[in-house]
Amino acid sequence: MIDHNSSVPMYIQLANHLSEAICQGEYRSGDKLPSENSLCKEFGVSRITVRQALNLLVQQDLAFSVHGKGTFIKTPAINHELNKIVSFSRVLQQKGLNGHTLIHSFEQNISSTEPHPYFGNEVTSLSLLGYASKSPVVYYRSFFRPDLGQRMWEAAIDAEKSGAAFSTYDLYSRIGVPLSRVDQTISAINATTELEHILELPRGIALITLESVYYSIDGTPLEHKIGYYRSDIYSFHVQRQV
Repeated sequence: MIDHNSSVPMYIQLANHLSEAICQGEYRSGDKLPSENSLCKEFGVSRITVRQALNLLVQQDLAFSVHGKGTFIKTPAINHELNKIVSFSRVLQQKGLNGHTLIHSFEQNISSTEPHPYFGNEVTSLSLLGYASKSPVVYYRSFFRPDLGQRMWEAAIDAEKSGAAFSTYDLYSRIGVPLSRVDQTISAINATTELEHILELPRGIALITLESVYYSIDGTPLEHKIGYYRSDIYSFHVQRQV
C-alpha cells in the first residue's frame, strides 16, 4: 500500500491511508490505532515514518496521543449550548455520539478546614466521569448536603447500571426533586496532574470549567458542581441579544 518509489513522502501516504480508514469507519471515535511496531511491519516503513504519519493525523485533528499509551481516534468536537440546560445524553445525541457515565467517587462527610460556602461543615461529594464513545470528555465534581447527596448517589448507581450517559442534572427527575434555576460561571484552567490522569489528557491541555449552583423551587441551594471539560473536544455557545 506504500509506494516507495512515489514522489509523495511515505509518511504522507501512510497518514492518508489511515485517514481514509477513519473516514470509512474502520476506526471509531476513541479507538486506539495500531502500535508503531505493528504499523512498521504492516507497511514496511521505518519507525520515523510511522511517527511522522501519526503526528500528521494529530495536526489534522483526527487523532490525539497519550504519553505511554499510544495514539487514539479523536472524538468529534462537542458544542454545548448555554442558553438552556441540556442533559449530557442529549448533547451526545445531537452529535451522533454514543456515550455513558461512570461514578468516579462518592465521599460522605468531607472534612475541610473551611466550611463549604453553600452547605457549611456537613458536605457530601459525588464525582462522575462522562464518556463520548470510549473517550472521557468531562469530569463532574458535585457537593450536596448529606441527605440529598445519598439520594443522588443511589440514583447514579441505577443510572450507571443502565449504561446511560448522564450528569447530576438528569438525576433530579429520578428522585423527584424539581429545580427552579441554575447559576453558572465559565472559566478555564490548566489541567492538574490528577485531572490529566482522570480525563486521560495529553500533557499541556487546558480545561474549560463550568461552575454551577442548582436551586430548589423555594430558592434553596441544592448542589454546587464544577464540570471539567476537555477544551480539545468541548466548546460552549451562547446567543445574546443586542
